[in-house]
Amino acid sequence: MVRLSSILKKTCWGFVITASLTACIDKSKYQETVTPGSPESGVKVPNSFDFSTVQKVNLSVDYSAYKTYGPVFFGVYAENPFITVEGAPDDQWNEDVKPIFEDYTEGNGKFNAVVELPTYAQHLYIATGNFFTGMMLLEADVKDGVASVAAEKHAVAASRAGTRAEGSGESTDALFNLTNTVDDNGNITSEKLYNDWKNWLGTWNSASGQPDYLLDKATADPKLVISDQEMEGLYAAIGTAFVSGSDMNEEYCSYPDLLLEKDSEVTFTLLGGSTCWNSTLGYYYYTDDNKPTTPTDINPIMLFPNTQDGQWARADILQLQSYNGNIGTLRGDVVQLMYYPNIANNDKSGATKVFPKGTRIGFILKTQGWGMQGSSYSLRANKLANKGFKQYNCWCTTTDGLSYGRKLKDDQGKYPNIEGKSRGAKFSYKASNGDTYTLISFEDAMDDLDFDDLIFALKPVGVFASLPGIANKKSSTNGVYAFEDKWPSKGDYDLNDAVIDVKHEKEFNDKGKIIKETFYLTTYQNYVELKSGLGLTLNKQANPKNIEMKKVAPESTDTLSTVFTNSGGVYYLTDDIEAELGTTYILELEYKNPLSSSSVMASIQPFIYRSEGNQNWEVHIPMEAPTVKMNTSYFGKDDDCSDLIHQQYFVRQGNYPFAFYLKNADIEAFKETILKRENESIPIDQFFPGFLDWSTSGGTTNQDWYLKY
Repeated sequence: MVRLSSILKKTCWGFVITASLTACIDKSKYQETVTPGSPESGVKVPNSFDFSTVQKVNLSVDYSAYKTYGPVFFGVYAENPFITVEGAPDDQWNEDVKPIFEDYTEGNGKFNAVVELPTYAQHLYIATGNFFTGMMLLEADVKDGVASVAAEKHAVAASRAGTRAEGSGESTDALFNLTNTVDDNGNITSEKLYNDWKNWLGTWNSASGQPDYLLDKATADPKLVISDQEMEGLYAAIGTAFVSGSDMNEEYCSYPDLLLEKDSEVTFTLLGGSTCWNSTLGYYYYTDDNKPTTPTDINPIMLFPNTQDGQWARADILQLQSYNGNIGTLRGDVVQLMYYPNIANNDKSGATKVFPKGTRIGFILKTQGWGMQGSSYSLRANKLANKGFKQYNCWCTTTDGLSYGRKLKDDQGKYPNIEGKSRGAKFSYKASNGDTYTLISFEDAMDDLDFDDLIFALKPVGVFASLPGIANKKSSTNGVYAFEDKWPSKGDYDLNDAVIDVKHEKEFNDKGKIIKETFYLTTYQNYVELKSGLGLTLNKQANPKNIEMKKVAPESTDTLSTVFTNSGGVYYLTDDIEAELGTTYILELEYKNPLSSSSVMASIQPFIYRSEGNQNWEVHIPMEAPTVKMNTSYFGKDDDCSDLIHQQYFVRQGNYPFAFYLKNADIEAFKETILKRENESIPIDQFFPGFLDWSTSGGTTNQDWYLKY
């Protein structure tokens, strides 16, 4: 910018003198009182307000009180993103509340960086759905550009108790009901949906549901058990893959059941759960030429009578301590699956540990199966009965078409799952040594789709057909640029000659580091008589290995590669916005070396321009420097009051800018107001009443004016 400043000083010395002479005017008494469009009077005095909607905040977030095994994904919000569900012990995400910033902490659970937030966000809500912290909300105020929060760990029962208050448990293979529906009072009906479960693996403790047939990891074949080091890697993957309360990747949920590509033994290792339910888990198997099509086509074999591990991570609900003997599993518990070739005939003969090649293995979860054994067995049983919630009529399977979920009383339940879709997600995790682990997770009820209620891994590695890997997480924020095209002359103050919806998307790797940034710019305008183009300056602190240029035509979903004219980091996306109105222009930056933090992300500075030979007429947001191609003779003319000595560009007197950027604005607000044809030439404050208060106060009041219309 030094070179540009030198040019500007030489070409605009006359205006600089004028600006200096007017500097003695008392700006505190100045306010535009003339009607927009009427002749101005008096000496020009630039408005010192930069019309910025962005604040830089030194943000510190700390989840280190929890063992999270890796980075924690979190979001920052300007309003509470959780809604409390009456009668239920956990909150849900409010899908209408969007984050103003998202990122990962470091592996130690800590985050500290200077981030850009909208100025209206003075009270922050920091939320996470991390598997190991649970849905957690922290709050902080922005004070002197700083906001800091730290999570506190609450004690939650974490060990399996062998007894209940009623007395010691005994080995049993009996369960109350896993096959028939129940009525609204919890009574078993004659409606039988599934075959009787086979309790052929062994017995369990009648008080806790702890299996007596857990595999002894100390003496078992190492290829069948997950070591502590492997478990650390799997837990780090879980922390990346799951966000409690947020929808799981649909691809995982629609994938077929596990297919063995070779004869093999198979073990099941529990990784954990994020639920207060006491459910029951079983497995079944089939081949592709004998695929089950109805619930009665499968023969479930009991795996865990009680899947509750006591680690439900709701810090504000500590009733889990009263589970007593109702914790049936511990994370890391292993069970070896058995293959019964004659199971269809209810015959255990020929039982073997080796499953034949071509076998598919599926799983079934009976929601609250253990909890149905009696009110003393489950914390939730009485609580739900008192509220009229009967989620007992829910069977979740990994096979499409075999799940069952009856709509609840008073239409409770977000996803009744009448069509029987799979309630199990299947995906893989590839460790640094190349080993690929097969993972399954369940959604146990009908109130969300996060699929983190029960998670487990299968061994050995390398015997199952490939599954989709854990997808990289993406996060994005939006903003809107608006320009008047008559600069430096007075305009009509509707700020709709070029409206640009901008999305900045970042993609993270499994370590929580940014590996790709993508900028999307979509054009809108109301009515124009002048031809203007759209350009941007790309600012980057790290060098990407490549920059892809693409665009999507109006009314199309096809993304096409293209080439934008660019020079010195300035990209010219189109020389005629109107001719390509509605086009989305894309810049995609991919990094070989992941970015160390969000503070070194790239940024863009969109502007409108018209080519004038070797120079350009340009309009940028207030205070932003033009490009080196700018025809500087425009500065100081007509209504422009740029102060070139202090490098304050594109400023004018009065309370309407030539352009502005609205951080985290929603383009829909402008589609309903200034972009409507009948609203051409109507000042923007007629649709956004808080605009002038914001402008005249220098941005100290009505900072969220563009969210209200």
